[in-house]
Amino acid sequence: MSYYNLCNDVAEAIENATSHLIGKPEAGVTLRIGADGTPTEVIDEAAENAALSVLEKDGRSIRIVSEELGEKIIGDKPEFTLVLDPIDGTFNAVNNIPFYCAPIAIAGSDLSDIRYGFVKNLVTGDIYTAEKGKGSFLNGKKIHVSTLSELSRVGVLSYSHRPHAIAINNHNVRRVRVFGSAALELCYIASGIFDAFIDMRGMLRVSDIAAGKLIVEEAGGYVSDGKGKSLSTPLDVKKRVNIVASNGYIHDKLLELV
Repeated sequence: MSYYNLCNDVAEAIENATSHLIGKPEAGVTLRIGADGTPTEVIDEAAENAALSVLEKDGRSIRIVSEELGEKIIGDKPEFTLVLDPIDGTFNAVNNIPFYCAPIAIAGSDLSDIRYGFVKNLVTGDIYTAEKGKGSFLNGKKIHVSTLSELSRVGVLSYSHRPHAIAINNHNVRRVRVFGSAALELCYIASGIFDAFIDMRGMLRVSDIAAGKLIVEEAGGYVSDGKGKSLSTPLDVKKRVNIVASNGYIHDKLLELV
């Protein structure tokens, strides 16, 4: 089975298991605190259980890293690590805000070794994919980051509890937005809809960004921490990262602001 088929089967299982919960108050009931230190809600557990069911039937030995369970080893000698956020944008899904997705990454040892990225928009059905060294795609068609290089023309997705958001506005970028699903927002950078994504809150988990990171990079963009260094965070949902992702043309200018 190819990586695409495996990821697509997982995403379809998540979609089928959660479709009846979208916009329902009971979907947001907290069951416990997950391995990542945040609340596990009903919709999260339904999504993760559906994903695990597919992965356990796959037949390969896999190390799974997921927000709710933390880590699970299937078999004796894992061939790869599968990094999963069963629902990225849980708040949106619970409240029927149409922006949430299922991001899945195939990786080696850490965030510097992402081999395959898959993000399915669970509202539109759009599928973003990337394989290391082979480019990024939306529904099978190649995508590329924008080529804008002037801050006054760019659109930025920015999460912040810090002054850099004010600095960005003061530098008169064209627009600033926040949609609530980091994985899907990174795909918007990869496809050239927006030009940069910034989150300096120290809250992002590897499961939020592993798939999107590769999709941005394979689309010609650049991803770093707030100091411009490449991300090599261990694949552990307890770890937190800062991220600046861009089309590459404005990256240095953004780093000056953050």
